[in-house]
Amino acid sequence: MLREHVARPCWISRGGLALFCMLIAGGGASHSAAQEIDFTPYARAADYCRSDVARPIALSEDKRVLCLDGAVTSDLNVAVAANLADRGIAVVRSRGGDTASAVRLANALRDRNAAVVVRDFCLYACASFILLSSSEAYVLDGALVAWGLFQRYPDDDCIGFIEGKDQAGPFLTWLSCSPDYPDERPRSWLWNEFYRDRIVDTVYTDPPESRFIRRELMNLYRSTGQYPLVLWTWNPRHHASAIKTKLVYQHYPESQEEVDAIAKRLGLNRRVIYDP
Repeated sequence: MLREHVARPCWISRGGLALFCMLIAGGGASHSAAQEIDFTPYARAADYCRSDVARPIALSEDKRVLCLDGAVTSDLNVAVAANLADRGIAVVRSRGGDTASAVRLANALRDRNAAVVVRDFCLYACASFILLSSSEAYVLDGALVAWGLFQRYPDDDCIGFIEGKDQAGPFLTWLSCSPDYPDERPRSWLWNEFYRDRIVDTVYTDPPESRFIRRELMNLYRSTGQYPLVLWTWNPRHHASAIKTKLVYQHYPESQEEVDAIAKRLGLNRRVIYDP
């Protein structure tokens, strides 16, 4: 059942995540910075992680490179990251998974001042949390970073529109309709703590959506009557006003066709909407 909701200071559940509404202004980095960065050490680290190393998580012998290649499971041995050398490189290739484990890994990488490097893909919880672990993140050429909603709370949830406080228009989301959790705070404290030091200001939503993406999601919902289970990219031009992490793409896709080709090459079975 669709319900219209009026914006207010609130905690909402999105894709199995409880999150808070917050505004955006200041920090970050655009893809133009890629022209000034030598990606060679990050590419070498990625090559190491493609080799015969333990999966889903491994640490190089010199402790300079951490490899995450696989799902972020609830029993992921996050303690491995504590042994990464200070200012080491964490190469990630993941479709996401357990959000609590993703937060623990992200915090461990921040403690080591790690540079996060994406090879091939970083989706869902990988993009929402691990990508923003530390002060720097780099997306290698041909890799895909995409956000999305992939699960919901139990049957007492409903779908509704929330008016975004960031002036990018209303967005479609899962909302808890249970009177037992009217403001979602019991489910939100972990994400509150995570984003507190990683965003620029106080109105931010996860997953991040541009005005274009919000409109696309609402149009899909209105045409099908079902929540669109899709992924989407987030154009680097929005980063500076939203996140503190210097997130640099070696090459951000230039069209929907390019995103489609990358998704096909990576064997993704879900539509990915390009944020122009």
